[in-house]
Amino acid sequence: MVVLTNFVPPTEGIKLKLPSTMVMINNREMGSGVMFITESTLSWVNDDSGEGFSLEYPHISLHAVSRDRSSCPHENLYVMLDVSWDDPENRVQESNSDDEDEEPVDMTELRFIPNDKGMLDAMFHAICECQALHPDPQDTFSEDDEEGIFEDEDEEGDYELANAEQIGRVPEEHVETTNGDAVTGEPMEMDAGQFEDADCDPEN
Repeated sequence: MVVLTNFVPPTEGIKLKLPSTMVMINNREMGSGVMFITESTLSWVNDDSGEGFSLEYPHISLHAVSRDRSSCPHENLYVMLDVSWDDPENRVQESNSDDEDEEPVDMTELRFIPNDKGMLDAMFHAICECQALHPDPQDTFSEDDEEGIFEDEDEEGDYELANAEQIGRVPEEHVETTNGDAVTGEPMEMDAGQFEDADCDPEN
């Protein structure tokens, strides 16, 4: 859960420090502050209130440079989290709501809008480098897991997938997220130019 609170800004492992960076959480402006991209966390502190948040990289499902003015009037670094935002206004609305069937949405959209738009690509790649230091443990496979995926090689050098009937057909479309998870299903439709640099390229 994303919570705004007072905390001491990070001082170690800083890859990038960006003052005068505005933040939007679920399209709500939170003011301007300092963004810290460190090896362990992605943090932001408001200049006026001193409140901010600190995020761990495994919770970042996707990040990309967005230059789509239809979704946001400013070019920004878009970050999607797999946790919800603890919004005091939402808590008041939920306490006054009679609908007990509604479940909280475990997702938060952040937009980091630096005063210097030329820093967007540097922000993206800095997060890529730091996120690579925190791989998802669910994406690691042991040698025992790899054994049994393929059956004996035939005369032509082709492999047959073991238990193909149980596994089923591999979907033709998938979207690779920045934490390595694959989202299967219908292809995502986005406006041209909405997101750039959606995949991390370690060579750049």
